[in-house]
Amino acid sequence: MKIHLSLMACGIVFSTLCNAQVHDTAKAAFDSTYHNYLYDSRLAYFKGLPDTKDEIIFLGNSITHWGDWAELTGNSHVRNRGIAGDISYGILARMDEVLSSKPAKIFLMIGVNDIGRKIPLELTLQNYRRILAMVKSVSPHTRLYIQSVLPINESIINRDYYTGTNAEIRTMNAAVKALAVEQQITFINLYDLLADKDGQMPAAYTYDGIHLTAAAYIRWTNYLRQQRYL
Repeated sequence: MKIHLSLMACGIVFSTLCNAQVHDTAKAAFDSTYHNYLYDSRLAYFKGLPDTKDEIIFLGNSITHWGDWAELTGNSHVRNRGIAGDISYGILARMDEVLSSKPAKIFLMIGVNDIGRKIPLELTLQNYRRILAMVKSVSPHTRLYIQSVLPINESIINRDYYTGTNAEIRTMNAAVKALAVEQQITFINLYDLLADKDGQMPAAYTYDGIHLTAAAYIRWTNYLRQQRYL
């Protein structure tokens, strides 16, 4: 069993403060909750795994969750820390587990569900800042990579399932990139890599307009390798 850091309390405090702020300022405007059966059970599973040396962590929501990163990369140090449906508040609250091994690298992608939940961009960016600060404080030797949110296919996606747009995604990516530049953190533009000439996710890369096919994961992983991020 891994040793839980005192940072866990810090993560809980951040989460509590963030959620209190959200519900005090705009109770009906958006949903910032992240606890559900999948989140809690998957996090409990992660916490039950032993820490290992030189972990390379892919951290995010369902886009990360459904990728078989160890097989895709061929690297036994790679760990999948994706939870389907996760938002920036959920990532922030579980950084104690992510950082407990002092990982060598973290590949972070989060935000598309924040858009879907109508969480204001400034609050998502606030969570990004807190996540970055926690990495620098707890595990300063960890190399952090911020990956852009991916495009969706607006003609395929079920609008009862997801209401965000590529215009909103591009706005978020520009803001997150500016933050990465400010913080001197590597920003990886995967939006353009996986978008067609119209800025849409090609049908060959998605089966429902947002989640990825094997071809998309392979292109993504090959790009990380080509750029020598892996």
